[in-house]
Amino acid sequence: MGLSTELRFKVLEEDFGIYSVYKLYDSQTEEYVSILPHLGGSVNEMVLEHKGELIPIIDGYKTVQDSSDNLGTTFKGSNLFPFPNRIADGKYAFEGENYVLPLNFPQENNAIHGLIYNKTFEVIEHESGEISCQLFIRYIADEAVEGYPFNYMLEVTYKLHVDEGFLCTTKIYNRDDRNILIGHGWHPYFISGNASINDLMLQFPADEILEVDKRSIPTGKTEKYNTFNQLRQIESTQLDNCFLLEQTDKQAEIHIVNNARDFKYAIWQETGIHKYNYLQIYTPPHRKSIAIEPMTCAPDAFNNGQGLIVLSPLEGINLNWGIRRL
Repeated sequence: MGLSTELRFKVLEEDFGIYSVYKLYDSQTEEYVSILPHLGGSVNEMVLEHKGELIPIIDGYKTVQDSSDNLGTTFKGSNLFPFPNRIADGKYAFEGENYVLPLNFPQENNAIHGLIYNKTFEVIEHESGEISCQLFIRYIADEAVEGYPFNYMLEVTYKLHVDEGFLCTTKIYNRDDRNILIGHGWHPYFISGNASINDLMLQFPADEILEVDKRSIPTGKTEKYNTFNQLRQIESTQLDNCFLLEQTDKQAEIHIVNNARDFKYAIWQETGIHKYNYLQIYTPPHRKSIAIEPMTCAPDAFNNGQGLIVLSPLEGINLNWGIRRL
């Protein structure tokens, strides 16, 4: 009998309505991460094996109709560029020019979460292996769009690794002949099986919380914040806030613990110069999930400059975040 050549880690392409979903799959544990290239490369699902059971930890869209109905209000798993969060009135000025973005959040009179969350990324290649698998996708913007007439390219690499867990690397390049201003973030909603977030424990290394007005635009004031610097139960805590993290050359870790099932995992984001130094956390009213959003900048960064990144022609940056078991 010949030896099997089947690799443990592989990338599977499956149907998602008329589209494709790509799953980074561990055939030994049956753990996987699913990616939707037609929705900006959104991170739509992840399951982890625990005591012989597969436990979902990311809440995504179940069907094409689900995403069509809810993408513009929930942004589950979305890739947020050229800005995460909000731009007040959709207006900003940059290097002597005034720009007006589409107001896709009219209830607040704001532009929100960028311009690519519903764009189709090209699948470039994928790799299988014995210790990991990877998926590479790309989006090139070379036509002027309303409010952001700049040329750029995004390349996203997703990896599932036997020891390191899930890693997402976003590379952003300025393909224009002028400077461009950018911010970036991701918008996954986290769960722990069917548990209410009220019953989960949470910890994240906040340094300050940004004060915002009724439209969720920063006022310019901050306060020290340490409520969840140590692990504590979420209970009825309501959050829709942006936190400034301690800036180091290391990773900031957010821990979620389900004590009832002795199950825990970490979301990490790279911090440092031009990295994910901001963290938005949102607890939806249904209390079934919690959005934990790594961001390079504060809300309204195109106006207040907090964390704003300016790329010169041909310049690029790399940004990393991921998920691993504890």
